[in-house]
Amino acid sequence: MNSYNIARITKDKNFDGQFYFAVKTTGIFCRPSCPCPIAKEENVVYFKTTNEAIEQGFRPCKRCQPEVFMEHYQKNIDGALLVKKALKLIQEGYMLEHNLNELAESLHVSLRHLRSLFVETIGTTPIKVSMLQRALYSQSLILNSDLKLTQIALESGFGTTRQFNDVFKKTFKVTPSDYKKEPERYDLGHIILELPYDKTFEFSKVLEFLPHRITRGVEVIEENCYKRTFRLYNHYGYLSVSDTSNVLTIDVYTKTIEVLYDLYQKMIGLFDLKTDFGPILKRFESDEILSKGIHNHQIPRLPVAFNPFELTIRAIINQQISIKATSTFMERLVKKSNLLTNDSFPSGLDYFFPTPDELESTPIDEIGLTKTRQQTVKNVVSALISEEVSLSVFQSFDEFRNSFIKVKGIGDWTINYVALRGLGMVDSFPAKDLGVIKALKTKKEKELNQIAEKWRPYRGYATLCLWHIKE
Repeated sequence: MNSYNIARITKDKNFDGQFYFAVKTTGIFCRPSCPCPIAKEENVVYFKTTNEAIEQGFRPCKRCQPEVFMEHYQKNIDGALLVKKALKLIQEGYMLEHNLNELAESLHVSLRHLRSLFVETIGTTPIKVSMLQRALYSQSLILNSDLKLTQIALESGFGTTRQFNDVFKKTFKVTPSDYKKEPERYDLGHIILELPYDKTFEFSKVLEFLPHRITRGVEVIEENCYKRTFRLYNHYGYLSVSDTSNVLTIDVYTKTIEVLYDLYQKMIGLFDLKTDFGPILKRFESDEILSKGIHNHQIPRLPVAFNPFELTIRAIINQQISIKATSTFMERLVKKSNLLTNDSFPSGLDYFFPTPDELESTPIDEIGLTKTRQQTVKNVVSALISEEVSLSVFQSFDEFRNSFIKVKGIGDWTINYVALRGLGMVDSFPAKDLGVIKALKTKKEKELNQIAEKWRPYRGYATLCLWHIKE
């Protein structure tokens, strides 16, 4: 039985947005979690997108509304798109001449509903986002115009000079007048996003998994806090995540509100905060093997990497060497790429991770990798640049595997590990992983895959349980 069929039969909402199914006898297509009666497998057809189902002549189900927009991680059917529209309007300067009520009216929702969607989707309110945007706009005016500060306050949409000074200082940790003297030291604006979690989540458990797997110079873990640099949409900055009483506090330092949505989604993925663990726990706790890797009735979280490309390079380097040695090579790589941050970044966050284009021009033959490993890295970089391989989460595992396996030097372990930790494909199973082999007490790949077959569609979480087995 394949993963899609299991997810459909169990009505697993964790797979909503990842695939759709249609019933040939009714001509209707649905989400995996649709409450309609379960159809026989011989009458079912699977699709990756709603467009494919519609093109094949199937109609969307009126109960589960599969055609309605859905984000891969967010699983908020209506809110994500609307918040994105609001962020675009604010980014384009809408709030310089309008108020929040007018913003809500332009989106055909109430201000109360807009606020709740912002909190749910990006962890902050529209007023705080609009204040950040005004502060960022005023910053550009200070740098690029001859206007007096009182004029800048009005141009930026602030009601009073006092409000301008208060918001600017809160955003940049400096007054407008002092900012003019040393702008390079206060380059990035600051906003706090809050990511709630339930009682089953333990921040410390995820941090225990990450320390030996971070890219030093790009990421830091210190004092119960995770930090990293980022570049998104040609914008840069850094973030800091800490635990604050049932909420993860995400301090974002940036020059644009454009990155907020994606940063929030990436933190949801990194800390695995949207998965419904109920059906997984029910199956795994009764499993003789996997139950040994479950502690305090909790399935280990799947930390989906912030940067899939960074994780891919780590996976290639990690082949046949220790995690500790891999981190050393990764540190050398970012130093050699020399994509330096500036004075506004804290100590330890000294570099940005290179893009495929930037890594292509980096002399990786000088960091100590074997020639074989160097060539594999180059092959993957080339395949990504030419778009022969994609690291998008919006593809099936089979699509990803079929393209990635064609790259010389790439094998099944790397494919499954990247699919699991880089793309969040929860049914990936790196059978040749040493931790898996140790836990299952066999090196035979066929036997390993046969054992894991019963753990579909969550072989990825099964892998995490195997890694956590303590003999």
